[in-house]
Amino acid sequence: MEEDCVFDYDSTWDTESDGDDPAGESQWHHPPRNIRAAKDMQNYRRGYPNLTDDECSEDKMNNLQFYLNKFPSAPDDVYIDSFLKEWKNDYKRLERVHSYIQWLFPLREPGVNYMASELTKKEIEAFKKNVDAKRRLVESYELMLGFYGIRLVNKETGEVMRADNWKERFGNLERNMHNNLRITRILKSLGELGFEHYQAPLVRFFLEETLVKKTLSSVKRSVLDYFLFAVLDKQKRQELVRFAYLNFEPKDKFVWCPRKILKQFKKAEKRPDTVGNEDGKDEVCSQGKSKDGEAVVQPKEDGVDNVTKTQKKTDKSPSKDKAKLSEASPEPIPEAEIVGNGNISATADNATSVHSGTLTEPKAGTHLKRPQSHKFILFRRTLKYWPFFVFTELCILPLVRTERFKASLRVLFVFWFSQFCRCIG
Repeated sequence: MEEDCVFDYDSTWDTESDGDDPAGESQWHHPPRNIRAAKDMQNYRRGYPNLTDDECSEDKMNNLQFYLNKFPSAPDDVYIDSFLKEWKNDYKRLERVHSYIQWLFPLREPGVNYMASELTKKEIEAFKKNVDAKRRLVESYELMLGFYGIRLVNKETGEVMRADNWKERFGNLERNMHNNLRITRILKSLGELGFEHYQAPLVRFFLEETLVKKTLSSVKRSVLDYFLFAVLDKQKRQELVRFAYLNFEPKDKFVWCPRKILKQFKKAEKRPDTVGNEDGKDEVCSQGKSKDGEAVVQPKEDGVDNVTKTQKKTDKSPSKDKAKLSEASPEPIPEAEIVGNGNISATADNATSVHSGTLTEPKAGTHLKRPQSHKFILFRRTLKYWPFFVFTELCILPLVRTERFKASLRVLFVFWFSQFCRCIG
């Protein structure tokens, strides 16, 4: 029963699951998704609906004060500017110490460091308005990306790519799986503190590494269970799910969207006329709205117009090909037959005009030729050889002394004569 309820914790496709779905259509395939992960990410995306914030003044906003370099982290007692200078590229310390990540990327939920402070809604609003705090947050993000072997290419869009030392750092990611929890926290914190647009590029990077380039195998499950569903932008999240499906193998084990959506993905793969987006993915969605107020991309149903257009295209293409073939290489016309008035028979002209797609009337002054019978054609052919046989009988046979050769010529003459009589008989 728990597996059947997993879809309730994922609003990515909630508008598609409302209404008249057949029983079982919204359930997940086996093996099931991580229910705990789905519930946790849904709770985050909906802004922790069951969480109440304590009233606090600006001087008690420890996370904001930390990013303004006015308050040290605990228990490490490090100010943000010192951290960004001294800890950068110190990968051993970044791996060994576990108490700094809650200060660099705070959330509204508690972490393992009980001395860190949770974010509040007022603190989030104040943080978003402060330029210095946001600048230092981007620097912290770059520092952690470098620790994971990734480089921030564009600070405006959040585009990332492999760093020069990616092989070494990917190896550390494979060995120390607690970094998966850190990356999930980073993605959540970026969404809380005004850098929502940084989420999708980082998730796309990990999807390409795990599903396309087949690296980071120990990170793959976290990418699909946690990273993917930390993206707050619903349209981008749907595009990432579609990208994950297209590159996931085997596809019958893909459990990160309902069966109804899987069917639409499969249908889009088979459609030759599906509109593609900039990443080469099939575009099968339109804009809508969900229960939790997020922008929704609703799948389009296959319309009759699309089907008929496709059929028309397929019907037209063979006729066009035939027309081109007839123009380029018309069928050879039989030998021209001379009729009573000396004109060439019009049947050949008519034959070519019909093959090219236009039926024309016979030209003036031409006669339509009657179809010739098999006997008449045979008579014409045998008549060509009668002078040779007459010459052979009258002139050559008397000179031939070998009786066997004479007999052979006479048999040939008799065969020709019988054919001649058959034609005129």
